[in-house]
Formats: sequence, C-alpha cells, structure tokens
Amino acid sequence: MVEHVVATVLESPLPLCYQHGPSLEMVYNDAFAELLGSKHPAVFGRPTREAVAEVWDLPNVGAAFQRVLETGEPFLENGVRLSLRRGRPAPLRLDDGYYTRAASPVRDDSGAVVGVLHMVLETTEGVERVQELASLAGSLAVAATVDDVCKAALHHMALTLPAVEVVVCLPDELAPGVPTGELRATRHRVDERVSPLEERLPLIWTPLRGPEREAVREALGHGGLAQHDDLVVIPLPTDGHTGAVVLRLAQHPLPADAHTLLGSAAALVGQALARAHLFDRERSTAELLQRALLPQGLPQSRSFALAGRYEPVATGAVAGGDFYDAFSISDGRLVLVIGDVMGRGVAAATVMGQIRAATRGAAISDPEPESVLSALDELVLGLDDLWPDAVRTGGAQRQGGGFGGELFVTMLYGLLDTHTGEVTLASAGHCPPVLMPSRRTQTGDATDDHRDYPDHPERPDRAHIVDLVSGPPLGLGGVRPVQTVKLDVGEVLLAFTDGLLERRSGTLAEGEARLLDLLDSVPTDSPRGVCQRVVEGMAASDGFEDDCALLALGRSSLEHRLASLVVPPLPEAVRPARDWSRAQMTAWGVDEEAQFAVVTGLSELVTNVVLHASTDAQVSLELDGLRLTCSVSDTGSRGLPTSSSQGATATRGRGLQLVSSLSSAFGAHRSTTGSTVWFEVDVAPPGAG
Repeated sequence: MVEHVVATVLESPLPLCYQHGPSLEMVYNDAFAELLGSKHPAVFGRPTREAVAEVWDLPNVGAAFQRVLETGEPFLENGVRLSLRRGRPAPLRLDDGYYTRAASPVRDDSGAVVGVLHMVLETTEGVERVQELASLAGSLAVAATVDDVCKAALHHMALTLPAVEVVVCLPDELAPGVPTGELRATRHRVDERVSPLEERLPLIWTPLRGPEREAVREALGHGGLAQHDDLVVIPLPTDGHTGAVVLRLAQHPLPADAHTLLGSAAALVGQALARAHLFDRERSTAELLQRALLPQGLPQSRSFALAGRYEPVATGAVAGGDFYDAFSISDGRLVLVIGDVMGRGVAAATVMGQIRAATRGAAISDPEPESVLSALDELVLGLDDLWPDAVRTGGAQRQGGGFGGELFVTMLYGLLDTHTGEVTLASAGHCPPVLMPSRRTQTGDATDDHRDYPDHPERPDRAHIVDLVSGPPLGLGGVRPVQTVKLDVGEVLLAFTDGLLERRSGTLAEGEARLLDLLDSVPTDSPRGVCQRVVEGMAASDGFEDDCALLALGRSSLEHRLASLVVPPLPEAVRPARDWSRAQMTAWGVDEEAQFAVVTGLSELVTNVVLHASTDAQVSLELDGLRLTCSVSDTGSRGLPTSSSQGATATRGRGLQLVSSLSSAFGAHRSTTGSTVWFEVDVAPPGAG
C-alpha cells in the first residue's frame, strides 16, 4: 500500500522526495534530482544524512525530519536559506539558495509513521529579484541629482539583467546640458569599467538617434514595455515627463520573470528622477551664486603662478561661505585671500561676497595685513547689525537682530612681493597654509628623493604647516601676528579652508597629518595640479563633509606665458585651433614631443565641445616653467565629460582617456558659464636634446 502511494506521488512534476526507514533513505522524482545537481544519481536510495551532510545538522533539516517520524506532525517552512553543494556549473549560483519546504508523514496500513514525504520549491530567483529591487531602492534613496539617479539605474540594470548595454533616455526638461528639443541619452556598457575618479564625473548626454529613437517613441506611444529584436524599452514616468530605459540584450527575448521586475524598477527610478530634477534646479541656482562670487580668473606674474579650487559638498543644494581671491595692487604686489563664513545658504554666500569686495577696497587704500583685517572687523560688525531682523534661531527672535553676535568669519590674508618671493601672512582665526618643497615630476610621477626621518616631521624636504600664530576671527578685533615666508623656486604655498580636513570620525590634527602625508607624493611644478591632486587624495576614502576652497601659489625659474583663442562650434574649426596651438608653442620654444601631446589633447577636447555642448570653445595655453597647461571651456553644458578605460569597446570617453594617457595631470570642473576640462604636459628644458 505504501509503495503504491509513493510511486504514484513521485510521478508528480513537483520536486518530491520520499524518505523512509529509520535512516531515512532517499527516493525522489526527476524534478528533485535537478535540485540535487551533480549529486544525482549517486545519492538515490542513500541515507539523507549522507546526501545533504552539509546542512543535515541544522535544526530545521535533520532534526525536523526526525520530529516528523517521531510525532507524525507535518511542517511547512517558507523562504529558508540553505547552502547546498549542488555541483552545478558557473555562472549559476552554486550554493546559497532560498526554498519553501513542506514535509508530511507517510503511514503504513496500521497508521505507524514509516517515512517522510518532502516537497521542496526553490524560490531563489524570486527572492533575489526582491533583493535587487531593495538594493536599487537603497541606491536611489541617496541619489541626489539626475546624474546620480541615472548612474544607479544604469549600474543596477547592467548587473541584474542579460543586457550588453543599458541606455537611459530623458526629455530636455530632465536631462542635464544644453536643450536639443528631443530625447537625450546616456549609456553604460556591461563590459565598460571606470575608475573611482571617472565615476565622480557627470555623465555624457547625447541626442537619441537611429533605431533606438524609433523604438522609444513607439513604446512611449502605447505606454508599456516594448521589445524589438534585441532592444527592450521600458517607459519611465517622472511626474509629468516621460523618459525610457533601453536595454540591448545579450540574448532575446527577455525572460518573462524580468517583466515584473522592470516595471517595479522603472517606477522607482521615475519617482527618484522627479525628486532629483527639483534638487538639480535648486542646486544649479546655488552653484551659480557660489561661483559667481568667486574670481573667474587669477592674476599671473612672470615667475609666479596661482590656482584656485572650490569643491562643494556633493549633496549640498545651497551655497556655502568658503571663498578665495587674488588680485594685483598698484605697486605690483599680489594680494592673496582665502576665508570661510560659517554656515550655508544665501546668508553665508552674501556675506562672503561682501567681504571679498571689501577686502579689495581696503587693500587699495592700504594693503598691509593689519590695516585690511582691521577694516574687515568693522564690516563684519556692521553686517551683524544690518542683517534682517527676521533671522531667527529655534523659532525665537534673536536679541539685537541680525546674527546676534554669532556671525563667524575666518580669513587668511597674504601679500606677495613678486620680486623677492616673500609672502607676508596674517590669520584671523583661519588655519595656516602649508609650504611644499620643490618636487618635480619625472616621466609623469613625483620624484621621491627625500629620506624618511620620523624624528624631524618638519624637515625642509617635507611639506610642513607654516608657523603662523592665528588671531581672532573677523569682527572681534585683536592682534593678528604677521609672519613672512620666503617662497623659493619650485616651492608651492597651499592655503585651504577647514572643510578640506574636517571629518566627523577624526580630529583636525588627524586631517592635517593626512594632508601632509599626501603632499609627500605631490609634485610642485603646477599649482593647478597640486589643487587637483589634493582634492582627489583627500576625498578618496569618504569624500568631503563640508565645502572647501584651496589657493595654491607656485614659483618658477622661467617666465610665465599665457595665450587664448575662441573656437566657434564648427567641426571645420578644430584644425585651425590645432595649427594655432602648434604655432604658439613653437614661438615659446616647446619641444616637439610636448607639442604632439598638447595638439592631440586639444583636438579631442575641442571636438568634445563641438559635439556635446555646441557652444564656442575657449582654449587657453599656459606655460609655467617646465609645465604646459591646456584648458578648454564650453559656455553652455552643465554636464562634464567623462572618460572610460575600455578603449575601442567603450561607448563614451575614449578621447578623454587618450588625453589622460598623454598628460601628467588631468581634471574638470564647472564654472558659472559652463564646464572646463584641462590637462598638463611636461616640457623639456630649453636646449635639451
């Protein structure tokens, strides 16, 4: 009787296993054999303890079967995770899986329990789909901008779906960059890899063309998922606007179980895009205000070069109070300023702009540090009184209106004598600068010719904090001691705001130590390169927690040269730009190898502007000692180009990868008018070769 029942049951298409006898030998059907993988057929008729020895001792496996035998009570278990050695080939998930299990007693004619009927349904794929959606939702929850949301969607779908390429298409209202009047797309190939630095750069957006555009239009027309050969289009509803995700499949058609997943994922991405679009609009206004209050250019002298950098917090949507400035005065000296207004938002940015303007006015009258900082004391006190009475703290009106004495501004003020290289410094509550010894680049890498003497942390061959006594912040008056630093050829003076150092998990002293360690490997032959490498290095582990500004001053033994050209947005204008740059460098005595690198890189960057920004390209060549910098700026694109490390197989950034490989330093940043990409090339000394 029992044998007949078992034989009938085991013909079921469901995965069933009959375990009988005191040692629970296994008899199972073909569906259960698939679950066992390479263990079948060796375990057929063998004790279950031997067949699944890796999990038998778990309380919900061996002990559970014994309870059914002893008590006759069935059990049901949903979503249990088991690690079984099933011996299935890659790329299948070999061990970890999720299962729904049910076991019931098998009785003989007398009612005694003689075996256990075990049914198992593997739910691994379903559970993983839910986990994938949860992972996507988690990524989207912290994605602030449209670019961030699109990166999360591109990476998620490339990892979880059988696609060779994923494309996000958005209308002009949502996609960053210059409006084109049509859908624009950004793409990610599954075989494409980008470095952490490249990952931080914004995506490239281009007009949607060809078969993809027709497939997207058709899908948006009927409002649902559509598949055409190897293309799958999923609409993205985004609060009044409609975009799409396009998958180019490695195999088609798309698995049926992926349709539901894609619908849920599209809904999550659409909601996140609507939120990010609002954030981008607010952030764009804040960044425009912030950068409009910063200098658009810094003065350069015959033997001194300056570079500034402002780095906003990645997720911030309000302007900050960090600032820097540099300007010439009538006697030929240069005034250097860097400071920080406590707080963020319109109030901090407005105060920052007023202080920067007042500094210039005070320096024209008397540029000495004591005089300028005293004049700014009076300004800060006046700003505190004049600020609108509507400013409140915790819902209560502040006594006395304004900032209630809580306006906190720090500043480092410097005065450079371009003939002697002496910099006179004074600090109003601001962190002191770092003096970097001469360390030239050799074949693209910093030379490491100093010895390690741990007992002398401020030895001349290491970067060190300038011994500058800080006085009270602006508005409090008091004495700010003056210190003079002599800047020799090849050295760099680096000033910064405390956002460069501050971390919740550490102290300012620890931040200073990290910075000094980093500067041991940073060459000093380019102030711009110093700023770039410092920002990259200090943000490498966990990013910045506050805005920061940097101002770098370098001294060269050779004359500083600068030339600029405006290139119209026409493909035929690229060649004249190359010819101009070659003629300019020949006149400066730049060697042929450096000329080739610069002309090649310049051509790629100008072509990028013509193709992706469709605006004039402002090209600048700057020769500072033995380092030549080429920068190309557009006047309309909010997005920055990005580079790829995949050579001919990449879908974006191949030109920038070439530029990066030819240069000693490479970077990009936004400005009030658009975006700028720059690179630096080493130049052979005059007469070399």
